[in-house]
Amino acid sequence: METISCIICGSNKSEPYIKVTDRLNSDSTQFQIVKCECGFVYLNPRPEESEISKYYSNDNYTPHQQNTVNIFDRIYKFVQLFTLRWKYRKISVFKKSGKLLDIGGGQGEFCNYMKNSGWDVLLQDNSELARDIAKNNGLDTIISLSSIDENEKFDVITMWHSLEHIHEIYKTMDLVKKLLDESGILLIAVPNIDAHEQKYYKENWVPFDAPRHLYHFSPKSLKQFFYKFGFTVKSEIPMFQDTPYNILLSMKSKGIFSLAKAGVIWLISCMKTLTKGVNHSSSFLVICKKN
Repeated sequence: METISCIICGSNKSEPYIKVTDRLNSDSTQFQIVKCECGFVYLNPRPEESEISKYYSNDNYTPHQQNTVNIFDRIYKFVQLFTLRWKYRKISVFKKSGKLLDIGGGQGEFCNYMKNSGWDVLLQDNSELARDIAKNNGLDTIISLSSIDENEKFDVITMWHSLEHIHEIYKTMDLVKKLLDESGILLIAVPNIDAHEQKYYKENWVPFDAPRHLYHFSPKSLKQFFYKFGFTVKSEIPMFQDTPYNILLSMKSKGIFSLAKAGVIWLISCMKTLTKGVNHSSSFLVICKKN
């Protein structure tokens, strides 16, 4: 295990926020999530990068699943199909075609969609299994961003729920800035620590996902983080499609009462997001450009 400083302000001063167990493993090991004096929430201490892979090697880790196992996996796959089209539309507002780099792209569903839509795509992922599946589907893949020629530039770089997993986050952002074309756009989606449903599900709230999720951003803290690297947030967009899935996976019981309660929480969350904005959404997307 390693102890880190706050990635937003650099402080070592924090207080306990919540303890959670690994939702994918049956042991009772608890992981401490802390809140910095600046307000940023993150996992501390955390597994070192050399040992984190064992926490992903689980058949129940949805992003690496190849087959639908139960109703929740089917919901995930259904929402994923809708979301691919949604992502394409968000990018098309800024760029119609070009070179795209997807960081933490998993098995390549998004890259596949963009390739079939005329884009030149490259997928990065640490998982050998995920890369093999992507390669079998005809995608170009890499394990590390540092293997890309420093003169190569991308019109679009995306990180769909991958930023919160990255150990060497400063190094990654420095590379992202070098690889992004001056007129390019950076799209990053993350769970929202200020999501309305978090207060209901507490330590069972699935986006805590310790120890895989190392950081817990809000729209405010994500803006602060990007500012450190010379990016300006041009747009903040709530991801309504994540809300029902996050709620369903956060439920300990799947009985009628729990499902009814989940439905009410989902409606309240959507209404709050619609009326009060992205700060209350379950997950959110930011679109950035270089300063």
